[in-house]
Amino acid sequence: MATKISVSVKGLIGLDDPARMRAELEAETGLTWRPQEVADEGTVLGGGIVEIILVAVVSKTAEMTVTAAVDAAKRAVERWRGERLDGLETSVDTEPGPDPADQDD
Repeated sequence: MATKISVSVKGLIGLDDPARMRAELEAETGLTWRPQEVADEGTVLGGGIVEIILVAVVSKTAEMTVTAAVDAAKRAVERWRGERLDGLETSVDTEPGPDPADQDD
């Protein structure tokens, strides 16, 4: 069994921010993160993005524990929030997920 970690960020996000956030999460956690589609959100006028969701899966055999991965993701999210004057609505959630070896990426 594995655990799926989801990071959701809502607010005015620049067009380059999702890629930067993904890179920071990967550097911080050592996990491979992938963007997940958000229905009916997309971009807003002026070039900002309303919501992104990044997902990683930690298998029970991974070197990093789920708790350590979640803590690392939360640190990255808090850093992003601190960089913005208008703030971001963020969440870091976990749920049982498929084993990464079984996924077709």
